[in-house]
Amino acid sequence: MSAPTRGRRRRCARLAAQDGFTLLELLVALAIVAILALAQAAPFQRTIESRERAETAMERSNAARLTLQRLAEELGGTVFLAGDRYRFTLTDRSDERPASELRFTTSSARRVRAGAQDPLEIVQYRLEPGPSGAPGGILIKEQLPSVAVEGTPPATSPILEDVVAFTVRVLPDTGEWLATWRGGEGNVQVPRAVELQLALADGTADPPVYRLLVDLPMGGRSPTS
Repeated sequence: MSAPTRGRRRRCARLAAQDGFTLLELLVALAIVAILALAQAAPFQRTIESRERAETAMERSNAARLTLQRLAEELGGTVFLAGDRYRFTLTDRSDERPASELRFTTSSARRVRAGAQDPLEIVQYRLEPGPSGAPGGILIKEQLPSVAVEGTPPATSPILEDVVAFTVRVLPDTGEWLATWRGGEGNVQVPRAVELQLALADGTADPPVYRLLVDLPMGGRSPTS
């Protein structure tokens, strides 16, 4: 190879080294770009997580309020029928979590089976333990036509999951609110008012409690009693 040719090659190599990047410079540049990208992405990720938490909380709130509203509609149709199976009954079942068991006869129960429906239904709400590891229990509803023969199994439906508290109190007529009560006490067959409370697991030690006060049109002491 001639001397001029070797000289030209050395000059080209020097120019390439001056115009290009070394491997170390390229790695440093990539690291800086990655750091800047992460810094820009973090606020967006926090925004997405905050929005997801807000949407979940809204869904939980809507589910709790809808459940209470439907239960209030059924309570509004509470009627008195003679016989123990139809009697308005409230029992405090608090053990691992605040829980009530509520049974009453109503003209406002939602349809749970096809076919002819009895105008009066016996409904019962109770809280059962959820699956192993679940943060709360399951609110269960049982419903049975008032004309069903003795021994007929009720229709059972899970209403709401992850329930950490379902408590009910009644105001029979005047006086104080009671967590346990049975129709017929003090000549009152149907309470004047019912207070419903519901709380759903939200990952905190103190989840919000949703409350609803229901006035019963046929409740309180009968004027003739």
